[in-house]
Amino acid sequence: METDPHRILIDAYCREKRSFLQYVGQSVPYASPIDRPIVERLRELASNEAAGLDGLADYLGANRLSVPHVGAFPSTFTNYNFIAVRKLLPHLLADVGRGLADLERDAASLSLGKDRDWIEKISSTKRVHISELEKLVA
Repeated sequence: METDPHRILIDAYCREKRSFLQYVGQSVPYASPIDRPIVERLRELASNEAAGLDGLADYLGANRLSVPHVGAFPSTFTNYNFIAVRKLLPHLLADVGRGLADLERDAASLSLGKDRDWIEKISSTKRVHISELEKLVA
């Protein structure tokens, strides 16, 4: 069964736009004064990832593919409201790792070309984020 590369791109876009990192980047986790730089760093990571996703959306639009409205974040993310930012970090690291695995699976199902390049670009960003999150967890 052949996979539709456009469907893969759209699904990846929607999935990543509603990732836990994007949620945390838009939320206000509890942070003591000493932990506020962690919250700022998480917002930077989320913003960086969002910029890459905006680029993917532009690419999809340039190829006459409509980018669907992604809707709300999963309601399970609200379980992490009012939690100290240091307690969020292991969950965030695990979620980014799962996201990377999904993207790598997507890339493997695409042939070489611009479609695959976009998935690999977002995957590369996630690898950097995993490294950053590992430093924050330590």
